[in-house]
Amino acid sequence: MTTARAPARHDTGVGPGARPRVLLMLVLIAAAMPMRLASSVPGINSVSVLDILLGVVAITLFVDLAFRPPDVGYPKLFALLCIPAVICGMSMLWTQDRGATFRAALVYAEGIVAYLFVVRELSGASPGRVMTYIRRYSCLLVVPAVLLLLRVPGFGPEETGLPPDSDRYLSYYTRLSHPALGPSNNLATVLAFFVPLLLYWGHVRHDRRCTLAGCVTLVAVVCTLSRGVILGLVTAAVLAGLGGLLRRQHAGGRVAGKVLAVVALAAAGVALLYRLVPDTLLASRFSLVNVFIRSQFAVDAIEKIADRPVLGYGGGAAPEGMWFLARVHNTYLQQMVYFGVPLGLFVSAVLIGTAVFFFSRWRTSAVARVVGFTLVAQLFVFAVESSFEGTVLRVLFYLSIGLATTLVRASEEFPPALSSRGRI
Repeated sequence: MTTARAPARHDTGVGPGARPRVLLMLVLIAAAMPMRLASSVPGINSVSVLDILLGVVAITLFVDLAFRPPDVGYPKLFALLCIPAVICGMSMLWTQDRGATFRAALVYAEGIVAYLFVVRELSGASPGRVMTYIRRYSCLLVVPAVLLLLRVPGFGPEETGLPPDSDRYLSYYTRLSHPALGPSNNLATVLAFFVPLLLYWGHVRHDRRCTLAGCVTLVAVVCTLSRGVILGLVTAAVLAGLGGLLRRQHAGGRVAGKVLAVVALAAAGVALLYRLVPDTLLASRFSLVNVFIRSQFAVDAIEKIADRPVLGYGGGAAPEGMWFLARVHNTYLQQMVYFGVPLGLFVSAVLIGTAVFFFSRWRTSAVARVVGFTLVAQLFVFAVESSFEGTVLRVLFYLSIGLATTLVRASEEFPPALSSRGRI
């Protein structure tokens, strides 16, 4: 399979060859802390510093078209990423809420811009250089969350109108959350994308910085107490382990020792969180109340799908003004609410296809297999969370796919001499 990409200088990730990418770093900083600059904008609702930077990025991408074709990474993958955006735009023809559908299409457009920008900026970079940016970004995501938990001034929840005694407000301070991204589940979903990549790279390349960043990111995910995300990571890890057994690759003693060390570190993180947070508030994470509430969302969503099974209610639209059905905490069910059964199933298949695409490249890039299992974890999370419907989270998902794409492509251009122990 060929890639459509512009000629670029290769850099080694260190020394003079590692050219600076200032705009990329600014975008990653904004993505790690997408502070709102305006909370009431006609037709858009709110504007963040990330939105403004992506607007600037879109202009640079447009100007580049005069000199070279766009670098889309892998054409088949890019087509998969564009399909949901196209279907969302088409739903403007039948939507019940044109404003909501327009905003949803705009978010998709931002996501595609973020993907194209990351692919362009990291074109020609070595795998180690790409991992440097992934490591920096994951750490940048954790810092505001820790400052929020410690109640540092200036890092309170950006969500407005929350009574200080409400459960949602208290959730920001009872488990690791993010001041701009929102409650713990949102932060966990974004961080979970990078845990497998960092730990794998640290193990295979003996990169202690990546190992440390991976451990910190994993502990942060565990401290969110997000059950769906943690189960998603565990599911992906189990499937990866079973895949290794089927391929007759056995983990050595050092690998088992590292796994035990990571588990112990995660347990220590939870113990520290338990010391900082009253146990009465932590107990809520073991309640099944949210499970029952979300089950009712699914029942209501199925009823609305039955009312309009062919085309649905339009991207981002709440059926008949029932706002809670714009976020039913199941991405696959949500697509059928938005676009009807045929198109909804098609969009769900496209999301699954992104993981299949990376698995298909495991023979040319060992890290592609890791990205595939990373996306398996994300697909699991999509079944129990509404993260893909989040205005910022969807953009960050596309940005993360861009980082993963450049890593896989770079590893194909700079094939390492890996021992069998380093492959999974």
